[in-house]
Amino acid sequence: HRVPSSGPIAARDSSPPPVAPAAALYEEPLAESGADGTPAASPLQLIEVLQMALESSPDLDAASEQTWVSEAGLRRARAEFYPTLSFAESYGVTDNPVQVFSYQLNQAILSFNQDFNNPRTTDNFDTRLRVQYGLYTGGRRLAEMRAAQWQLQADHAALESTRNELIFRAAQAYYRLLQANELVRVRQETVEQVQRHLEFVQARFRAETAVKSDVLSVEVRLAEAREQLGTAQHQVELAWAVLENVLGRRLRRRPLPPAVPKAPWSDHVDELEQAVAAALDGRPEVNQISSRYQAAQYAVEAAEAGKRPTLSFVGDYNVFTGDFQRGNDSFFVGLVLELNLLDAGRTRAEVDRAAAQARVLAAKYRRLAADIELDVRRAYLQLRDAEQRLAVAKQAVEYATESLREIEVRYRGQTATITELIDAQVRLSDARVRHANAQADVEIARASLERAVGRLAEIVAN
Repeated sequence: HRVPSSGPIAARDSSPPPVAPAAALYEEPLAESGADGTPAASPLQLIEVLQMALESSPDLDAASEQTWVSEAGLRRARAEFYPTLSFAESYGVTDNPVQVFSYQLNQAILSFNQDFNNPRTTDNFDTRLRVQYGLYTGGRRLAEMRAAQWQLQADHAALESTRNELIFRAAQAYYRLLQANELVRVRQETVEQVQRHLEFVQARFRAETAVKSDVLSVEVRLAEAREQLGTAQHQVELAWAVLENVLGRRLRRRPLPPAVPKAPWSDHVDELEQAVAAALDGRPEVNQISSRYQAAQYAVEAAEAGKRPTLSFVGDYNVFTGDFQRGNDSFFVGLVLELNLLDAGRTRAEVDRAAAQARVLAAKYRRLAADIELDVRRAYLQLRDAEQRLAVAKQAVEYATESLREIEVRYRGQTATITELIDAQVRLSDARVRHANAQADVEIARASLERAVGRLAEIVAN
């Protein structure tokens, strides 16, 4: 198997990080102050949102800590290649003839001037230093270390995948917030427009050039517009809450840009087949599952090591005493050879389980490749659809604006009905809503395509 380069492991404090209180997860950022000391109301920009997401997201923190779990596992696997040194202190007291004989012999105080069948009570302190080293483990240590290296690489890929997904979710929440804010503006303009129509119709009614039903029709339309405005305002609050949830922190209600800004990745759109190839080559999920498969292959080798013998070195140094005034020391050096002759199929079961896990990952890799290709194609087509809808919506707003202007003139000249006026106003309002939705959808679709290709984190970092 190809072995990943683990590289130097950065030194890190082994003590666990302090757990922040729940309120700290939603810390409000401090606003900059203006010349008069009041907080400056600078518009909330996309790059700020992405930076806050990368700094405070619990999802990213969890993925980052998982890499340290794997690094600890790798250090543990490497430690198996080094000897161990242990210290032990034991105490015993007995009048058992055999045990007393052993104690006295070890302490070099054995005397034949005693009744061995009824010996006196004897104390024994045994101080021991032991060194152990596995000379041969059947390939288990090396396989476990290689598996740990690949698992570490898989977790780093998972971290990149989480970062890629987080940037998309933050961008999506930000553009949905801008979309909701734009809808409030559209609905507010609609209310003001209908109010002007109502004033005009009321003036005609007072001049007896319009009937009461015309006034009532416009009043009904005004009530509908106000209802839509209230719904849009509530959607803005919900959009703020969604953005805060993605970021993992509270946000002050700062002004938003008047127009939907382009993202750093807006100019990185490839052709469809190029995007598919780039995704299959560069998506972090591909590297993640490929690394997990390699780790599973080495897990099979580690399990198969149970069929082979092991050879270990053991060395002991002992000091025996009964009163710490006199005693004796000794040493022991030896080799231990072990071979599993019969284990009721335990080793075979471990090998089969590890091999099955590797086959599962191989199947998941094939499934992932198909899903990634579909993900890219879907995102690409959604972008093209959103761009077309934006172009059509822009024209629709222009046409609806001109149509309403013409019908207003005709209504003043009493050549158009109130129904035509209301219908024209509704068409303009709907066109503006579609335009606002399409603007946000285009930028979200662009972000979704870069997410599907796996380049969001790289683009933001650069």
